[in-house]
Amino acid sequence: MLKEELKQNQPLFFRIIFNEFKNNKIPHAFLLNGKNISQALLFLKMSLICEDIVACEKCIDCQKIKNHQYADIIEFDGHQEIIKKGHIENIQETFKKSSLEGKGKIYVIENIENSTKEAMNALLKMLEEPIDGIYAIFTTQNINKVLPTIISRCQVIDIKDKNKLNMYNELISKGFSEEKANLLVHLYHDENQIEQLDEENFDNLVIEVLNFVEDLFLHKENLIINTQIHLMKDHNNKDDIKLFLNMLVIALKDMFHVKHNEDIVFVNHVELFQSFEYDNDDLIKKIELVLETLNLIDTNANLPLLMDSMMYRL
Repeated sequence: MLKEELKQNQPLFFRIIFNEFKNNKIPHAFLLNGKNISQALLFLKMSLICEDIVACEKCIDCQKIKNHQYADIIEFDGHQEIIKKGHIENIQETFKKSSLEGKGKIYVIENIENSTKEAMNALLKMLEEPIDGIYAIFTTQNINKVLPTIISRCQVIDIKDKNKLNMYNELISKGFSEEKANLLVHLYHDENQIEQLDEENFDNLVIEVLNFVEDLFLHKENLIINTQIHLMKDHNNKDDIKLFLNMLVIALKDMFHVKHNEDIVFVNHVELFQSFEYDNDDLIKKIELVLETLNLIDTNANLPLLMDSMMYRL
């Protein structure tokens, strides 16, 4: 049964779901983070409707959901088409009507990172004003591209990728620190990429990221000159700058997670991130700006100018 597979292969997911449902503390919104989410997603949908504590997998409702026959579920996938404001408005209008099944209503948005800004804002308003009996399930393969304001309003559950977990354990066994292993499995898809990595270059970029963040929040007057003298002088190619920006996004999101007592990637720098004073909305704008710059790199020939523009806007 699906339940037994999840107990064995995704114990964290199963434990969170079971405890919340058992104690009748079911969140209005869930965010499943990972690649192999199909089993967890199906089990969660069934559990939200099933009369047992979690999905029995045998009742009529569980079978309807399994066979895509449950009438009060709306599903969109950001891989098939970009999620737009119209999709969110469709959910709102449909769920204003009476329930066809007489039970809970569920909307699912897979790969939520592939959404327009307008869709995200409309969705955020829905999450800020939840309605009893309506549940949201989102999935993402790249949580770094999901707005922290969306994340903060969801029960986030990491769906473990066996390959990623194996990679992490392998790196730890080879003597990598927890923080470096965290970073590597967040940034790379397989062990071959890590084996070909210039570790000295990688370690230097990590230092540049942490120095950049410290300048950004504590010594803003030094940000541009320090970046030009150090980062842009020693790492003036697109691959290095993309790696730098990806790590910068992780660091900025870690600051948001630290504030909400959530797990972070830069585990050795909790106290540093706690020492900064910042507004959540401003932090989100900074993350969006870095992501925007990251998306522009491949189409922009003038790398120094692009980075200068980002820093001025930050």
